[in-house]
Amino acid sequence: MGQVRLIAKKGSTLHDYPYATASRKCPHFWIINVTPPGPGHCVYGCLYCYARYAIYSDHSGDTLIYNNLPELVAKDLHRIRLCPPISISNVSDPCQPIPELRAQVKRLVQLLMDYGLSFSITTKGDPSFLLDLPGFAPYRPKFVAVTIEGTSEILAVLSPAAPPLEKRLEAVRRLSSLKIDTLIRFDPVFIHLFQALYGDSWFDEVEGLVSSFAGTGAKHLVCSTGRLSRKPPHPDGTGISLWHRVLEVIRAQSAAAARRFEQEYVYERGGTSQGYLLRRELRLQFHRRLRAVVEGKGMTYATCQELSAEESDSQGLPHCERFPLPFAIKQGDGRFKAIEGCTANCHVSCLGLTHPRCGQPKLAYPRPFKVSYLKGPIGQQALL
Repeated sequence: MGQVRLIAKKGSTLHDYPYATASRKCPHFWIINVTPPGPGHCVYGCLYCYARYAIYSDHSGDTLIYNNLPELVAKDLHRIRLCPPISISNVSDPCQPIPELRAQVKRLVQLLMDYGLSFSITTKGDPSFLLDLPGFAPYRPKFVAVTIEGTSEILAVLSPAAPPLEKRLEAVRRLSSLKIDTLIRFDPVFIHLFQALYGDSWFDEVEGLVSSFAGTGAKHLVCSTGRLSRKPPHPDGTGISLWHRVLEVIRAQSAAAARRFEQEYVYERGGTSQGYLLRRELRLQFHRRLRAVVEGKGMTYATCQELSAEESDSQGLPHCERFPLPFAIKQGDGRFKAIEGCTANCHVSCLGLTHPRCGQPKLAYPRPFKVSYLKGPIGQQALL
């Protein structure tokens, strides 16, 4: 890691996930990244991370952290009347053990709570530093997702610089004990790496992990088997692709498992993006088997993007992350109030409604929201 530098982000942060097809599973979200994309901005350096080589990635070698996010967000809040739930942060971990980063994340979260907004945090780290913020634990609506890709042995090869398994489980236990809504992202699960390490008993290891997850108090599990690219990561055509990175890790443990990986991760176009995925019939079989185990432990289950809710998710979920994070509407004092009954999964929950509770029927489509949808007149339904 290079030098830690605080920089000002230019322009608005107000944007949604880019998915625009009917198979989109994500609710509308306002995505606020606390760093630029790039390999230097996350000390965890996970082997499979796509964000290190995302478009517009910074490769300076320094760790860049935005220091003006609350000011930018406040500016955007002044120009909208309807606020989506907020996701922190998608291109780097917001709970890395970097004091300067944690200070900026605390400033951002404090602002979101001051305005009464919905938000979620996804991390492999320890979010307990946010408990220093007065009222953080009981604040609603929010949830925290902790990513765990496998057993201790699997974490040692996929995310060795991130906290070990027990530290991640302990983070979930602590948050759950404070009645904070928590979920675990079992993501990505490379079944061939499990097979390489554990042979025919590989699914026993998966079941053991689920038992550990249930013991933390987490209520929900989101899973994927990964979407990989075989393109070189650098614009000049150099570097090792994510697909080859994973292949080599598996091959180091088992040549036979590596051969199966090469045969069973196939190119697939459609859905929300394109890339190499576990063959459809195999991932459907895996997810349904795992869902039965998870539900048997009293949790709910969903897949991330790679299968439809009807095919793979527990019944009755408002969306794949279970916990509703509603849109909020601006009040007379400039703060926002959550819209009762809103899931932000508008293209599912409000499809075809002429008068949704938010008053904006244009949101009820799977394409990303436009800022103009958030500015216009809000119908009386939203005030009920």
